[in-house]
Amino acid sequence: MLSHLFGYTLNRLQKTLRARMDENLASLGLSAPQYAVLCLLAADPGIANAELARRTFVTPPTMIRIVMAMEQAGLLARTPDPEGGRKLGARLTAEGERRLGLASKAVAATEGVLAETAGEDGATILRWLGEAADRLDGMRSG
Repeated sequence: MLSHLFGYTLNRLQKTLRARMDENLASLGLSAPQYAVLCLLAADPGIANAELARRTFVTPPTMIRIVMAMEQAGLLARTPDPEGGRKLGARLTAEGERRLGLASKAVAATEGVLAETAGEDGATILRWLGEAADRLDGMRSG
């Protein structure tokens, strides 16, 4: 069995978490990556698509499709960068803000299960996960 391996267990948790989040967000017409985009745009309006892709763990072409679909759904609006160029800065619309509020409640239920499971060790577990990710990221070759 693979359950003694960190990577296997973390991947199992991630896949299960994503499935539950997608289930909870489906009634709002959102997926987990779309929810992440709403959160990121609320915190950093105008963030570049490439940075959105990095922070949501999808490829830039996938992010372009996500942003275009969200724009068509009226959740965000893109405007030309005031500094010129081809970059379009995205910002939440009123509907995007409304949907983010509802989605945050749906996600909180899923996150609550994780917090309950972690108990008093929650902060330690989060710190360890972050540090482990940073260390593994630092091992990149080239």
